[in-house]
Amino acid sequence: MSKLKMILLMGLVCVFSIKLKAQYIIEQIEYEIPINYELVPADMEFDDVADEARFFLQLSDRKLKDAAQREYGDIETIASTIYIDGDNFAVESSSQEEGKTTVIVNHDKGIIYYILWSQKKIYEMSNGDMADIQKDADAAMQKMMSQLPPEMQEQAKMTMKTEKGRLKTTKQITATGREMIKYGQRCSEYLLEDDRELMVIWASDDSMGLAKKAKSMSEKLAEIFPSMDEQEQDEWELVAGKIPVEVRTFQLDAMEGAKMEVQAITRMTKTTPPAEKFILPAEAVGFGRSSFKEMMTQMQQGIQGMNAD
Repeated sequence: MSKLKMILLMGLVCVFSIKLKAQYIIEQIEYEIPINYELVPADMEFDDVADEARFFLQLSDRKLKDAAQREYGDIETIASTIYIDGDNFAVESSSQEEGKTTVIVNHDKGIIYYILWSQKKIYEMSNGDMADIQKDADAAMQKMMSQLPPEMQEQAKMTMKTEKGRLKTTKQITATGREMIKYGQRCSEYLLEDDRELMVIWASDDSMGLAKKAKSMSEKLAEIFPSMDEQEQDEWELVAGKIPVEVRTFQLDAMEGAKMEVQAITRMTKTTPPAEKFILPAEAVGFGRSSFKEMMTQMQQGIQGMNAD
């Protein structure tokens, strides 16, 4: 093959690769609404938890928020932006507790970076770190179990086994037939339920290949960090081939009470994300680096110190 043909072939391969490289910017919000039972009519009784969940899920956000704010005060909304560039992605968020944070997943290096801007800290986690954290967690669990009476050990093992099985159980999905415009997208409503929670997803058709890309990213992330694959299914997997524009989950917790978790995609754009979103702050600017495992150790020491006090 001549040198000119080789150059032309390499050029075509590069152009083809660039066209195949999926690039998106996704903006989303999430918040939790504590349930105020003053919204329930005095003459209404619920048959079970699912019946209770259906009642609150059909109420508007405005009504739920107004009632919650009267009882519990202001509700924080966390805004985040996801930048996708091929197999790599970055997530920028801002919250009252942590301020601005950024998570950068570098698939090529097999590393996740977690940036705390207010603390000028960069934590990095590799597959080995994840394995060590899981190993330490298992050891701590074994130590705790060994200190329990034999009958309580058996009960704890059964509870853990049930929980692990629940995470792998597919939720029952029902298309309700209802349609609505959500954040500029025409969406269909889906009801999902299991023995622990009930969820409503307003999903739109995927005209930009985003659902397929999300599935691919999840699979590639699980290849690098296998233990992450043990977590509960995310909303992108629940309604296959569609975009979960708004997800509303009703949860009833014995300790924290009932709450409504809401996550919504407010804007989706198929475009090239800014290159600087994937660049770490330089140490020269005052940012220090350490491992994610070190951060977990510091958090555990802080909790132990609080318990000791």
